[in-house]
Order: sequence, then structure tokens, then C-alpha cells
Amino acid sequence: MRQQLFAAIRRGKVKPGMASEFAKRVEAGAVPVMQKMDGFRGYYLIAGGDDTIVAISLFTNQAVAQTSTQTLMPWIKENLGPLLASPTEPTDGTVLIAVQP
Repeated sequence: MRQQLFAAIRRGKVKPGMASEFAKRVEAGAVPVMQKMDGFRGYYLIAGGDDTIVAISLFTNQAVAQTSTQTLMPWIKENLGPLLASPTEPTDGTVLIAVQP
């Protein structure tokens, strides 16, 4: 039986040229906090065209995802807020298919 996953997805735009700095801050600040959380299963940060960023956090259930958001929100506002061109758009849900090699 496969393990169920819950995804917290955030899509937004960074100020022009700020994607690398955004990633650097996330990797140094938010990722270590998430890695210590029971139920954390993965994190992906994607830089798309036109300064779009998409963050995908994977957890064992919705409660862990919500705890992660509540825990990190003050840090996100302080450290990532100045790099954003607009607020992020959240999408959350159960992962229906997960394929890994």
C-alpha cells in the first residue's frame, strides 16, 4: 500500500531577477525547519518564465501542512516578502499519483 501525501502549492511572482535570491533564502531558512517536521516528505521550488515561482511542499497529511504554514509564515513574511512582486496563490490537496524511479 502506498503512502498518502498531501501537497501545499504556492505560486507567485518575484521581483525581476530575484528568483535565485529567493531560492537561496528558502534553502537556508525554511527548508531546515520543514525537514525537522514529523510528516514532511519533500520540497520543490520551480522557477518559471516571467519571474514566476512555484513551491511544492509534500506532507503525510493536511494537518502537518497547515502546521508548517503557521510555523513558517512569520519567517516567510520577513525574509521572502520583500522579494515578491505580488502575494502567492495557494493550492492545497491530496496527491493522487506520485511516481518516482
